Amino acid sequence: MSITNAQLRWVKSLAKKSARVESGRFFAEGVQSLRVLATNQRWLEKVYLTEGFASDNKELVSRISPDLIETVSDEQIDRMADANTPQGVMAICKLPSDQPRITGTPPVYLEQVSDPGNLGTIIRTVDASAAGTLLIGVGSVDAFAPKVVRSSAGSIFNIEIIQNVDSDEVIGELTNLGYKTYAADMGGVSLTAAELEEKHAWVFGNEARGLSSKTLAEVVQVYSIPIFGKAESLNLSVAAGVALYHSAFAQRG
Repeated sequence: MSITNAQLRWVKSLAKKSARVESGRFFAEGVQSLRVLATNQRWLEKVYLTEGFASDNKELVSRISPDLIETVSDEQIDRMADANTPQGVMAICKLPSDQPRITGTPPVYLEQVSDPGNLGTIIRTVDASAAGTLLIGVGSVDAFAPKVVRSSAGSIFNIEIIQNVDSDEVIGELTNLGYKTYAADMGGVSLTAAELEEKHAWVFGNEARGLSSKTLAEVVQVYSIPIFGKAESLNLSVAAGVALYHSAFAQRG
């Protein structure tokens, strides 16, 4: 059965948070997302793909349950897609229904991250560095927005995420769970002095404003990443990557 215009419009509507919340669904675009989903199909509800994509990716497509696959035209994929250059495949996925627990070291708290590309890159880094649960504060961009999902390169399906975290409570909750809370901020002690072998959590602020004074006052220690050149600062996702890999190296000896 071919996809209807109403279905096309519904898929396109999932670019908006209100439609995602109402339906409990979101979409993931591109071959990398499908590679990850092929190994974790509990997320999947439907996969729309073109004949060209199926022909070029026969082994990958063979790993997807045939009942989930529907072939559409290039023009239909273009109408559904959020990306400027669609790759010929879109997966309709179910939003997580269960609230995960805070686990792993280090869990990561993001206070009002606003850039989708930054959030997607941080999700990818949390996955790559084997960090803990990702906590996303109230007022942040939605983790399941199309650009975030694309920027995560499939890693959004590999990690635990808790959204809409209350900034007034999160540091206390992490402390009660036995984590030492470390913030990354330009006014801190050099990260090179950090001892990260013990159980700890990282806290990162908004791209423009940084962390609130309240959060900075609550954490155990504030660290900064040294700037050796002439740049004033690092991009948030780069700074998070440096800190998380310092933790990963320390945790793994």
